[in-house]
Amino acid sequence: MPEFTNVHRGMLLVTLFLVVGVAGTACSKSSSTTSPAVASPAGSAQVSAGGGGVTLEQGLGDALVFTPTKLTVKQGDTITVSNVGTMPHTFTVTDQSIRAVNTPGQSKQVKIDLAPGTYAFVCTYHAASGMTGTLVVK
Repeated sequence: MPEFTNVHRGMLLVTLFLVVGVAGTACSKSSSTTSPAVASPAGSAQVSAGGGGVTLEQGLGDALVFTPTKLTVKQGDTITVSNVGTMPHTFTVTDQSIRAVNTPGQSKQVKIDLAPGTYAFVCTYHAASGMTGTLVVK
């Protein structure tokens, strides 16, 4: 069995990062820093750069997870969705007009203007890998 040198390991890591970067770029869609509010029958969302009172992290430790997985907010609250991982993620409330796309290191404010209730949220890129959560609006 061949022995890996530090050079081989370095080349392997560079190749891995390039593959992940190309895959992430291919999966991501361009997004402006500020998106207008989009109305839906159940509510609307306004997405912009910056910080809100409650933070939802994406990709902590490069795991395909949201932290926390259950988020409770009041109707009209603004949350900060922050990508702390190394690949792009979305915060998408299922069957609603809320969708924020974050590249690594990016954060966006999302105003939750939904009727009180319980909603599922996902990263549309990684939902099949279990990157899901629950949003409770009071």
